[in-house]
Amino acid sequence: MIVFEHKFTFLLWGFVSSGLIIYFLISTLTYIQTKQKTFLYYGLYNFLMFIYLLKSSAVFSETQVDMLLESRYGSIRWFLQILYNSILFLFYRDFLELKNYFPKQITFLNKVLVGFISVSAIFYIISIITFKLNFYFVFFNYVFVPFITLFVGYAIYLSLKISNKLKYIMVSGVLLYQIFAYVSLYLSNNYNDNNTVLDPISYFYIGIILESIIFILGIGFKVQQIYYEKINAQKLIIEEQRELQLLKENYQKQLETDLANKIAELKIAIQKTEAEKVKTLTIGFENQLANLKLDSLRSQMNPHFIFNALNSIKAYLIENNTEKAVYYLNKFSKLIRKILESSRSESIPLQEELDIIELYMSIENIRFEQKINFKIEVDEKINLSQIKIPGLVLQPFIENSLWHGLMLKDGSRDIEVKIYSEKNIVKLAIIDNGIGRDRAKANKEKKTFKKESLGLQFAKERIDYFNSRENTNYNFKIIDLYDDKKIAIGTKIEFEFKL
Repeated sequence: MIVFEHKFTFLLWGFVSSGLIIYFLISTLTYIQTKQKTFLYYGLYNFLMFIYLLKSSAVFSETQVDMLLESRYGSIRWFLQILYNSILFLFYRDFLELKNYFPKQITFLNKVLVGFISVSAIFYIISIITFKLNFYFVFFNYVFVPFITLFVGYAIYLSLKISNKLKYIMVSGVLLYQIFAYVSLYLSNNYNDNNTVLDPISYFYIGIILESIIFILGIGFKVQQIYYEKINAQKLIIEEQRELQLLKENYQKQLETDLANKIAELKIAIQKTEAEKVKTLTIGFENQLANLKLDSLRSQMNPHFIFNALNSIKAYLIENNTEKAVYYLNKFSKLIRKILESSRSESIPLQEELDIIELYMSIENIRFEQKINFKIEVDEKINLSQIKIPGLVLQPFIENSLWHGLMLKDGSRDIEVKIYSEKNIVKLAIIDNGIGRDRAKANKEKKTFKKESLGLQFAKERIDYFNSRENTNYNFKIIDLYDDKKIAIGTKIEFEFKL
C-alpha cells in the first residue's frame, strides 16, 4: 500500500511539475505578446510553485533534501509558499480587473500584502540568522495561514459583486486550490502512514491540477476577449478613418466649388464696377475664404472629437456609472455650445478661449484615464478679457501636444499653459513633456494611413488674417525642448500678443 502510495505521489509530482513549466512558458510568451501583467503574474506563480515542489522531486536525493530543510535555510519551504500565494492574488486581481470596480479597497489590499511580504522576508532572515526553523514554522501556520484565509475570503467577496462573467471561473479555481491546500496542510501536520490513503502532498497536487485546469480555461477566455477587443478596435479605427476621409473630401469639394463661385463673382465685379468696389469685394472674398478654411478645420476636428467623446460617455453608461456619464455629458454640451458661440464671432476674449481649452482637455482626458496632468497658470496682472484672439486658434496646438507628443509617452504626461508678461508683451506658452517633434514625425511615417495635418497651417493663416484686419502683431513659434544630453523632453509653443 505504501509503495503504491509513493508511486502515485511521484506520478502526480511529474504531472504537476510538467504542467507548471508549460504554463510558465505559455504565460511568459503571452505576456511578451500582449504586455498584460495578468499573464506575467500567472507565469511567476507557476515558476515559484515549481521551485517549491523541487524538494519532492527525484532530482535530489532524500539526504540532500533533508540537509537543505534541516539547515539554517530550511524555512525557504514556507517562505516560497508565502510568495507564490501572494503572487496568486496579484494574478487574480488583474485578471478580474478588480481595481476598476473597487479602487480604494484594492489599493488597501495591495498595501497590506506588500507589508505582510516584507514582514515575512524579515522573519525569514531572522530564522536564517538564529537558525530557529520552528520559529518560522509557527509564523507560517498561525500567522500566514489565518491571514491568507481572510485575505482570499475578502477578495472573493469583492469578486462576487462585480459584473465580470469570468469571476465564477476564478472563484471556483481559488476555492478548490485552497480547500485541497488546507487538507494537505492539516494532514502534513498530523501525518501517520497507517491512517491515510495518500501522502498529504498528494492532496496538494490534486488541488494544483484542478486549479490549473480551471485557470487555463479562464486564461483562454481572457486571451479570446483581448483578441476580439483588438479586432473591434482596429475595425473601429478603420471605419473612423474612412468617415473622416469622406468628410474631408466632401468639404474639399464644397470649398473648391465655393472658391470657383467667388472667383466668378470677382471677375464679374471687376468688369462692372470701379476699383473701390473691386477692392471691397476682394476683402469680403478673403474674409469668406478664411471662414471656409476655418470650417474645413472644424470639419476635421469636430466629428473625430465628438465621436470619441460620445463613445467615452457611452462606456460609463454601459458600466452603470450614471453619475460620471451625466457629469461628462454636461461638460460636453457646454463645450459644444461654446464652440458654436465662438464660431459666430471673428474674435473672442483670451479668457473664453482658455475656458474652451479646459473643457476640451477634461473630456479628452477620459480616453487617457485621467493620466494627463493639465494646468493653466495666469499672471494676475494680466486682464485676459481685454486680449482678443481668433476663436479656437489654440485648440490645434493642444491637440498636437496630446496626440503626437504624449500619446506614445510612458510615465508622467504633462501639458501646461502659461500666460505671462515679458518686456510689456503678453506671452502665452503651451508646454508639454512629450516625445518631441522628431520622434512624432518618425512615428507618423510608419503609419499606413497618413492623415494630413492642416490645423497648424490654418492657425497661422488665421492669425495673419487677424493681424491684417485688427492691425495687431500676433505671432507664434515652436521650440523643441532638450535635456543636457540632447534628448528630446517635449515641445513649447510660444505666442506673442503685440497690440
